[in-house]
Amino acid sequence: MGVFDPLTGENSVLDDHEHDVLLVAGSRPEVARLAPVAGALARADRIRGITVATGVDPMAVHETFEALGVDTDITLLAPTDPEAGVAEVAAALLVRLDRLMVDQDPSAVLIHGGGLTASVTATVAFWRRIPVVHMQAGMGTDDLLCPFPQEAQRRVIGQLASLFLTTSGSALGSPLGPNVLTIGDTIHSLPAPQDPGCADALARMQEKDRRLVLVDLTRAASLPVLGALPDLLERHARVEVVVTGMLATAEPALALGTHPRVTVVPELDLSDELVLLGAATVLVSDSPELVVDAPGMGSIGVLVDGPYVPQPGDSIRSTPASQTATAVGHILHSDQGRLPTPSDGFEAARAEQAVAWMFGLSRSPRLPVDDTPPPSGGHGRPRPGADGPGVESSGA
Repeated sequence: MGVFDPLTGENSVLDDHEHDVLLVAGSRPEVARLAPVAGALARADRIRGITVATGVDPMAVHETFEALGVDTDITLLAPTDPEAGVAEVAAALLVRLDRLMVDQDPSAVLIHGGGLTASVTATVAFWRRIPVVHMQAGMGTDDLLCPFPQEAQRRVIGQLASLFLTTSGSALGSPLGPNVLTIGDTIHSLPAPQDPGCADALARMQEKDRRLVLVDLTRAASLPVLGALPDLLERHARVEVVVTGMLATAEPALALGTHPRVTVVPELDLSDELVLLGAATVLVSDSPELVVDAPGMGSIGVLVDGPYVPQPGDSIRSTPASQTATAVGHILHSDQGRLPTPSDGFEAARAEQAVAWMFGLSRSPRLPVDDTPPPSGGHGRPRPGADGPGVESSGA
């Protein structure tokens, strides 16, 4: 367990806040979870949140924070050699994150998942006796190698963290200790899409059993994918499709745009793309960089005409363009074709409340809304970015 004492520490680094937290992200999926918490920290104004962009591609992380309306306070660059291996990147991160924690002397660090950056951050913070708050804590699966290596790294972080914030309880009964709080998935607290068509598509997703397929295509060789979508829509009556990318201006895409369950957006803002990816059951793309992000966002990635890369659990599929629609249909029919998870929009506010409780700034780790019975029928799923309830102060 990490060192955790809510009554010690005078770490007024950047302003007059008594406590500050480093929110360290090393990938776009991590930013998608941490950016809403940074916003919740700023709104509550009890704790100073300091965003840190780093990892294998720190500038992409930096730009993702900015696209989601959150300033990037610190950017730690990794080795610039594109041939640098995992060990070299990890070594550089160890040194630079250690220097950062010495310089900033934060009250805690907040990380998400089991990526390389999260693992290194937790290790360095533990060495420096800085409490670690771990989002998406615990075991994600009962297989140490699935996904590899994130599952093993997530379990290692579980031995170092002080506070565990889970999406739906202690997964698979993982023995995380007493400081386990369920907050939900903060990806649901991302801002609402700016594009009206995308906002309408997500609004329709509130209906029972509706699922979203996000299609982002660039290369002309991927045109057969668009040609097969009408048949997919006919066979799956509760599927919404959003088509974007350069091929969204091609004739097949324009023809698809007349379908009531198809939204065509030639160019998506990065913020809207992340919101849609976080809500999608399947991503279909000919961009390897985008497909790699899909599992971390909770979607299954289908890479069109790309190199086959084995992924535990089939979280990424590689198929020819002519067979892509069939592969998507199989996913929708299988247990992996997930349905949207319920959300009340307060996930980021719950994370802020939990950290405030850890520091002794609130007497309860729970929001007032969590102590109020839901209306008949349970919580619906409001638009992303819904404002959280008022916070409870220590004097409440």
